[in-house]
Order: sequence, then structure tokens, then C-alpha cells
Amino acid sequence: MSYIDLINAFELWLETNYLPTSSQLLWYKLIGLFNRCGWVEWISVDNQRLMAIMIIKREATLIEIRDKLLEAGLFIYKKGKKGSPNQYKINTYVFESINSSKKRSENSSKKRSKYRRHK
Repeated sequence: MSYIDLINAFELWLETNYLPTSSQLLWYKLIGLFNRCGWVEWISVDNQRLMAIMIIKREATLIEIRDKLLEAGLFIYKKGKKGSPNQYKINTYVFESINSSKKRSENSSKKRSKYRRHK
């Protein structure tokens, strides 16, 4: 799934699912980190860095925002240990079904419009 496909799928997902604005922003920030890291399977990032990126002062606030992403199943998360940051993996499964539905719909539309032109 390409970067733009992922963003488009997230936007489609938001049309039928609720996610607080702050959690949406964190989603974009994490995806940006994945992009900068060359789309590795897992990224490691500590809460302090995410707090700086999000301009959040309280760690509890960041955790609350992050937990909304995890509850929605948008990321897979491994809690870090002392001296080792948390790890995140994009759960593209949520978006792959959206993209495949969208592509089926687009293909159906193309087929219908193709038949209309030939009549």
C-alpha cells in the first residue's frame, strides 16, 4: 500500500469511524515517521519525542491520545522498557479492506460507464 493509498484509506475510514482530532494528528505524525524511516515494519519512538512532535506537555495526555489509535486497531504497539522506546507497527489490514472495496466500486463504475458509451 502506497503512502497516498494509506492516507486516502484513513480518510475513508474516518467517514464511518470516530477518532478524536488529536488522535488523528498523532496518526499522521506516526505515519510521517514511518515515511522518514523508509517504511520499516516497526518504528521505535519514545513518548518524549511524540510529546514534542505533538506539542503536548503531559505524558498522560499523549498516552490517552495514543490509546484511541490502539483501541481503533490502527497500530500494533509494543511497550518499551527502561532505556528502550515503545514500538509501533501500522495495522494496514484495517485499510486494505477499505481500499479493496473502493477499487471494486471504481471498477464497477468504469464497467457501467463503458457499457453506456457503446449503446
